[in-house]
Amino acid sequence: MKSAVFIRFNLWFAPLCCLALAVLLTACDWQQKPADDKTTAPQTQTEQPDESRHLLTRGIYAQGFDLQPQQLRDDLQLPLIRDLYEGLVRVDKEGKLQGGAAQSWQQQDYKIWTFHLQPDLKWSNGSALTAQDFVQSWYALAAQAENNPLSEYLRFIALENAEQVLNKAYGVEMLGIKALDEHTLQLTLSQPVPHLPQMLSHVALFPVYQGDNNPVEQPQEGQENHAAVVTNGAYRLLYQHGSDLLLEKNPFYWNRNSVFFRNVSYQALHENERAANIDVLQLPAAGSAVPENMLRVALPSLCTYYYEFNFRHPQLKQSAVRKALAAMISLQEINADNFSGGLNSMRSNGKFLPRSLQSSEQEEGWAPTVVEQLLAQAGVNSGKPLRLRLSYEQQGIHPQIAERMIRMLSQSDLIQIQADPLTRQQLLAKRAQGDFDLIRSGWCADYPEPSAFLNILHSQSANNKMAYQNHELDELLQKSLQSAVSDSERLQIYQQIEKIINQEQVVLPLFQYYRDYLIKSDLAGYAVPAVNSGIDSRDLYRKIGQQ
Repeated sequence: MKSAVFIRFNLWFAPLCCLALAVLLTACDWQQKPADDKTTAPQTQTEQPDESRHLLTRGIYAQGFDLQPQQLRDDLQLPLIRDLYEGLVRVDKEGKLQGGAAQSWQQQDYKIWTFHLQPDLKWSNGSALTAQDFVQSWYALAAQAENNPLSEYLRFIALENAEQVLNKAYGVEMLGIKALDEHTLQLTLSQPVPHLPQMLSHVALFPVYQGDNNPVEQPQEGQENHAAVVTNGAYRLLYQHGSDLLLEKNPFYWNRNSVFFRNVSYQALHENERAANIDVLQLPAAGSAVPENMLRVALPSLCTYYYEFNFRHPQLKQSAVRKALAAMISLQEINADNFSGGLNSMRSNGKFLPRSLQSSEQEEGWAPTVVEQLLAQAGVNSGKPLRLRLSYEQQGIHPQIAERMIRMLSQSDLIQIQADPLTRQQLLAKRAQGDFDLIRSGWCADYPEPSAFLNILHSQSANNKMAYQNHELDELLQKSLQSAVSDSERLQIYQQIEKIINQEQVVLPLFQYYRDYLIKSDLAGYAVPAVNSGIDSRDLYRKIGQQ
């Protein structure tokens, strides 16, 4: 059976204490001080008489709204879900791990994790939120395995017995999650996972209310009541009217005094539609015009765009050939038109990892590469040219990128490239079957840590469709999971793996995705540059003296 930690679910590319126990655990790994109810954050803000200052309006390109985290259909809905719900932890705008519903946590050998919930934690209807709510929510997710791809995330985090539970061999009660008491949750993993807390910020693991609904107020005439949708985030749902949805600050949220806006209004927009008086809007294209009172902000996604080599190919398995092909690609010419993929802009990136996860020690100076010499090392000559298929989707930006790559690679008489345009379904099928030479691919991470990318190159990873095998890399990945390895030592291991990937030219990287936003110039609280592309309403506030 393949190691669970190397089996990854990707939402964005898918069709994205007890006293006795405490003695056994290591010292507390992280602890956040509880919010002081007598202060209002951000502390630099003061109350203003104009109530409109405390209304945030967001636009979202969607046909409707997803109000349940385990039913999320696309990542455009993530800001709304993160407004309404909160998991055990959250990753802030700078990519730092913060406590969410969990105030602190401990671990034993990176396999047994104990989370202590915030005191007096409540749902948006005022009822107590306990550790058992997390247990029941994860049970419900596992029970949906046949119909909900998000359930795969339980396997991805290496939760004990997740494999058997998702395959219906065990009941959900066998999952490695249990409530030690109302305020203490324990997770047991099938193997050590040092970065587990970062992984727990995923939307799939948000708690879902399991009790009877208790509407907190009646809707006005012509409005649809959604108060019965009980949540636990910084905001709760007030009502929905057609394509408009209104949230109000959750009075039961544990950290409510850090939330500036009293209300958040969401407007569902059609493609390319512009609505007036929007404070935050993710752009449908990078070339969109910027209104006078707004700023364009590009925030990086943990998503990359690259081509994969098939290591089953006798010539492509030789690093000299892969280096020669990479040397013939000009990233500047590939992205001469500043490509935009859907709601994402694309910026050139010649490394496998996104920029925020790259080690500064891996920066390399330019060195001349003689393509013919590299190909000759691999036995490629005029009598035995390198014949390759370039497989890509035949829609969107992909044909244009592929055409430019083919033109560049065809400049050598020793290389013959055949275009292989496919539907997305055909592309996925061929990649799964290993039926390709060079194939358009990419990866999005579920958490801001190098392992989210590096793990897919393990020889036993279910996501390694290239048949890439490197014993040294496998051993380094396994070593990174050992409990005796410190954080600094783990970082050094990641740097060693990164060096192997770059030196061997394991993939042919082209881009990193960015998300472009229009943001009102009087807003603050988001990070530029940022580690991730999320903008949470709870972090935002209006600058004093501006509107």
